[in-house]
Amino acid sequence: MDNKLTLNRLFFVLLIPAFTTGMGNGSVFGAAVMCAVGRGNYENWGGWGMQAYDPATFSGFVDWVMLLFGLAFAIITFLAMRRHGEIEIQRDNTGW
Repeated sequence: MDNKLTLNRLFFVLLIPAFTTGMGNGSVFGAAVMCAVGRGNYENWGGWGMQAYDPATFSGFVDWVMLLFGLAFAIITFLAMRRHGEIEIQRDNTGW
């Protein structure tokens, strides 16, 4: 029996709920870090154009942390679901 929890079947689960959950966690973490260490000058908050992705600005730091946490959470979710599929194969060969 094959593992039915493949990347093809899990793609949208990983892309939407997992990635956005990780991004939400990253935004909270980024905001907490920036509150703890200070935001810097208001003129350099980084909200327009490519400044929004400059990690030296408040907005850019939070955006990068959100992307990093989203990717990490999607990878962790994929690994957990793949392992769950492997355990299901070992447990029961009659199907789902």
